[in-house]
Amino acid sequence: MTEQVTGAIQIVARRKYVRVSPRKARRVAQLIKGKPALQALNMLLLMPQKPARYYAKLLKQAIGNAVNDYELDEESLIVVNALADNGPMLKRYRPRARGRVYMVRKRTAHLTVIVAPKEAE
Repeated sequence: MTEQVTGAIQIVARRKYVRVSPRKARRVAQLIKGKPALQALNMLLLMPQKPARYYAKLLKQAIGNAVNDYELDEESLIVVNALADNGPMLKRYRPRARGRVYMVRKRTAHLTVIVAPKEAE
């Protein structure tokens, strides 16, 4: 289901330093790309994955910005892109056998959702 998107207006919502793995967040982002915004929001609210909660909040924010700032209709919005970029890694240490330590990398992500109105045909 590919829709024509106008190149003029794109509404971007970002959230940085989210404590989820970018790799796992990308799997959720793939599912909502190209879908109508309200359908994508309903999908996200039903997903059990942790990144889906963050993407749902971001998508609500992007829809709200489009409606309030640009006076667009929320039924006409589609998710143009959803991104998960690498954030800084939190490095923690765990004790191991024989007095050694093991580094645990707690990954963070920068999440982005881009919505735009679909072109009227």
